[in-house]
Amino acid sequence: MFGTITVIDDELTEGHDLQSGFVGKAQGFYVSSSVDGTSQTMAFTAMFQSDHYADSLSFFGVLRTGVSESQLAIMGGTGKYVNAQGYAIIKIIPSVNQNAADGVETLLEFAVYVSY
Repeated sequence: MFGTITVIDDELTEGHDLQSGFVGKAQGFYVSSSVDGTSQTMAFTAMFQSDHYADSLSFFGVLRTGVSESQLAIMGGTGKYVNAQGYAIIKIIPSVNQNAADGVETLLEFAVYVSY
């Protein structure tokens, strides 16, 4: 899997439940960046639901699967988040009732600390 690039276009929700309130979309990519498969370098933009997704935050960093949490840097934003700075703490939420034949979904929880 080393070097594999995965493109994302995922929903952002208010909570862990995939049926919880829609907040926006995350679009970007991640690359399997360690030979042992425990790190993915991520670059994506979180676009928040509003008129034409004008408000967004851009993230970059490494998600490490072997630790309890990772941090990504906020690289800027658009709309009310122009010149944003900060970071996000990311935790991987354990999956339940997934059938590997259907593919595996990974649920991430973000705690975002931003100034703008």
